[in-house]
Amino acid sequence: MTGPYAFEPLPPELDCLTIDPAPLELSADELLRMYRAMRLARTFETRLASLYRQGKIIGAVYLGTGQEAIATGVASLMETDDVFSTVSRSLAAWFYRGVEPRHVVARWFGKDIPPSHGRELGLFLADLENYGIAPYHNGSMASWIPSGAGFALAFKMKRQPNVYIAFTGDGATSPGDFYEGLNFAAIHELPLVVVVENNQFAYSTPIHKQMPVKRVSYWAPAFNIYADVAFGNDVFNVIRHAEKAIEHARSGRGPALVEFLTFRRRGHGEHDDASYVSDETRRYWEARDPIKLYLDYLVGPGGVAQDTLDKIDLECTVTVDEAVRYADSLPFPKPESATKRLFAPR
Repeated sequence: MTGPYAFEPLPPELDCLTIDPAPLELSADELLRMYRAMRLARTFETRLASLYRQGKIIGAVYLGTGQEAIATGVASLMETDDVFSTVSRSLAAWFYRGVEPRHVVARWFGKDIPPSHGRELGLFLADLENYGIAPYHNGSMASWIPSGAGFALAFKMKRQPNVYIAFTGDGATSPGDFYEGLNFAAIHELPLVVVVENNQFAYSTPIHKQMPVKRVSYWAPAFNIYADVAFGNDVFNVIRHAEKAIEHARSGRGPALVEFLTFRRRGHGEHDDASYVSDETRRYWEARDPIKLYLDYLVGPGGVAQDTLDKIDLECTVTVDEAVRYADSLPFPKPESATKRLFAPR
């Protein structure tokens, strides 16, 4: 590659600069809860990027800045006993479900707290018991798809009306696990929902150089499953489309794949300067930033006072500051405990 990849706008039917909740009926509390989750994720990630540069983070940092509407909209549809998995770009879903930022910082710092005691870092966060976030990762990209199919099989066998939601990026739809998991779920008509956050690049590789189809959802007919594609920076649009996919899976009609088109506003990780992204691409997606679109609605047609939103913004900043102080105060795991919890007790 000698320079940034060519800019390609969204087709008109998938694009928008103003958002509208119709026909959704959302209360004022629901609107603010979604804003809080999105803003908290953005504030948290901004701070996380700084901590990485300060050498406070153990390992790499991968952020979902610009993708918050997808995680928030989907999380708002989950029922109490539903299970989901993320890799690292869906912090808004964690916070919407109630995960405390201080526990996320502490785990990114590698500190000795439950449930992982410094073993999994922030990238592979899981807490099945408290938040329905499934442990899934074995180092193989897309391993969460067959793992999710396994959870979905358990739901079906136990006749539980729940779904497993597997968030994934477009890059993780190329490994074999993606196809094997979907194939198994399709054969057994399992309640698995795959949410593809298509953020245009698999690390630095654009869609047209990583797959022979234009959209990930175009793979779905090979498995004879429900599929949809939509603009992912409009939180209301996310809810409308994700709701159909989740209801399809929950009603026993088999797995669903819903692809949301979005943009990763930072590099693949904080070690990546994203020089392969053109200025035109950046300007286009900055105008479609999910928090900007949502704010424009809230203070406009939504009738929410700016003071109310400013208060939430301040609360998010204070929460993240306190989270960092809390994580700093915790001890690292003791060296002699390094081999503990690696093997089943005898």
